[in-house]
Amino acid sequence: MAPNKSTEHRFAGFSEPEMTANRTTSFRNTHGTPLSRGPPPAARSSEARFFLKCGIGKPQVSAAAAAAKVNATSIEKELIAEGVIDSELYYCWLAGELGLPYLSEIDPDQVVRLRSVDVLLHRDGPLRLSRAGRQVTVIVPEARSLGEDKARFASTPALRDQLVVASPATIRRAVWQTGASDRVRKITFELDQDQQDASARRVLTGPQGFVLALAVYLSATGFMLWPFLAFTVLHVILTMFFSGGILLRLAALLAAGFKPARKPVAKPWERRSLPVYTVLIALHDEAEMVPALVSRMSALRWPRSLLDVKYVCEADDSATIQALLEQKLGPHCEILRIPDFGPRTKPKALQYALQGARGSLVAVYDAEDKPAPGQLLEAWAAFRDGDSRLGCVQAPLAIANMRTSWISGLFALEYSGLFRVLIPFLARTRMPIPLGGTSNHFRRAALESVGGWDPHNVTEDADLGLRLYARGYRTGTLKSATVESAPTTLGVWTRQRTRWLKGWAQTWLVAMRRPGRTMRALGMPGFAIFQLMIAGMLVSALAHPLMFVFIGFTLAWLAGASSASVSTLHSALVWIDLANIGGSYLIFIAMGWRGFTSHEQARMKVPWFFLTPAYWFMMSLAGWRALGQLMSNTHLWEKTPHAATPEWAALTKTTGIKKDTPGMERVKGIEPSS
Repeated sequence: MAPNKSTEHRFAGFSEPEMTANRTTSFRNTHGTPLSRGPPPAARSSEARFFLKCGIGKPQVSAAAAAAKVNATSIEKELIAEGVIDSELYYCWLAGELGLPYLSEIDPDQVVRLRSVDVLLHRDGPLRLSRAGRQVTVIVPEARSLGEDKARFASTPALRDQLVVASPATIRRAVWQTGASDRVRKITFELDQDQQDASARRVLTGPQGFVLALAVYLSATGFMLWPFLAFTVLHVILTMFFSGGILLRLAALLAAGFKPARKPVAKPWERRSLPVYTVLIALHDEAEMVPALVSRMSALRWPRSLLDVKYVCEADDSATIQALLEQKLGPHCEILRIPDFGPRTKPKALQYALQGARGSLVAVYDAEDKPAPGQLLEAWAAFRDGDSRLGCVQAPLAIANMRTSWISGLFALEYSGLFRVLIPFLARTRMPIPLGGTSNHFRRAALESVGGWDPHNVTEDADLGLRLYARGYRTGTLKSATVESAPTTLGVWTRQRTRWLKGWAQTWLVAMRRPGRTMRALGMPGFAIFQLMIAGMLVSALAHPLMFVFIGFTLAWLAGASSASVSTLHSALVWIDLANIGGSYLIFIAMGWRGFTSHEQARMKVPWFFLTPAYWFMMSLAGWRALGQLMSNTHLWEKTPHAATPEWAALTKTTGIKKDTPGMERVKGIEPSS
């Protein structure tokens, strides 16, 4: 959304405007006072008189004027955003007042492909068309300049032959359609071309392939020539990963009781500095979830005139697109259709939508998500209070259907430990954080500076969290949760976990293309945490059954060996193995229980804790399946299906998590977004 436009910008047909302005919205000026983005008071008064003369009720105009003042917008934008006036009818009427043709749709083939035309995806401005052998310019007139515009046309009637009128939404639709295939091709390969070492398009580089082949050869040789020694070395390496992961989680668990108090979230006057916020939701085969999703996005507490919601769909997903078209989406919402090209992944969809993001802050949600209504406010407050290196904040995820099956129950336990114990610990200690796949909030400047999402990484969140950290950005955490559902069956859970583990393997392989550079970028502590979080999770999943094999093999060997031949190392390894297996189960349960609210603890079926070993063996199954897919079908996105169920009607109640963080009520006058 553009700031106050000049007359030349409104009459875009007279001179081509500067299309390369900085898109980043600042929160404050150098003195820390609220920024002014809207029209001056005199212009706003004139605008109010205009709408009163048009028959808009005085209470509505007064409310819009008050909102325009604090949101630094215009009365016109507020009336459109609140649905008081219909955007298409309004601009059609303005066109009639000016004696100009009105276009309800624009043929994308008529759009003149200037280099800067994509700027119109995220800001208002003129669009040049080539129609019947001549060029005309599409403009978006404004109420406060209508008198000046009429006078200009009266003095220069020939101008009418050069101009037509369309709504901002119509212009954006035409620009999205124009060059869509080139745009999707560009975003699909951009990271690979600009930062090849950061892209997961290739599984292995040549040097990595050589090292892998050498490691396989040496391991095979070792097991053939010195089987006992090779077995012991492998045993020690795996034990180190298991023990390191347990110690990291134990540290997080012990620190969970010493959380620092948060600063007050907001002050009433600071509402004037609210920026435009972009919300991205990637959808695929989610027609059933659309009504509930739109309702939840409508409950977000943020001014509609400063909200930019994009529902991103595959172009051939007609069912989901039709379901969205049947909803009453506000003028702040947009349906994007991604051309069929390249991998069909969520990060490709998000990267495509990012090209049209109008906000300086960007949030990501999934189709089944129910974010706390005040979550955007809490994220904005965190960015406002943090320094410029705070590039991302992660909201915790809570599971609504934890009682549906033992799988969803242990999934809820796992999420609780991850999002409410481990990730906050990593954030407080300023370590790299593998982000969750939803409820991430970014400074768009930080997101774009690292190249955005990698369309070829099927666990884009872990990859992006690492790249942000490597570029000097840190990740914080929020208190207000997003509620979602967990898989309830083995098949769905396995496909989802396979994708996660495959993506973590992609992330690890990308980072380890140049391990020395990665170590320098992350620092030694960060590099160690990265290995424990990513490599440790992969190794733990793959090797969990092997730990039982090691214990059985070692016990059998110890039983048949003479006391003189039994080394201290092998005796110790048995006890360490037992401690690792028992400790991994106990820390898994303890972290999840510590993160639960009292309501969740009361709802959790404690006997399911005894199925934790089975849950870990399921991880191993998914890990080996992920390893196979990594080599055979690297970029396959096995989507997790969602279905609307009766329990979705009371998602927040079923978790016991507060809707908003305390302090949200201090931002006065902000209503749900639609």
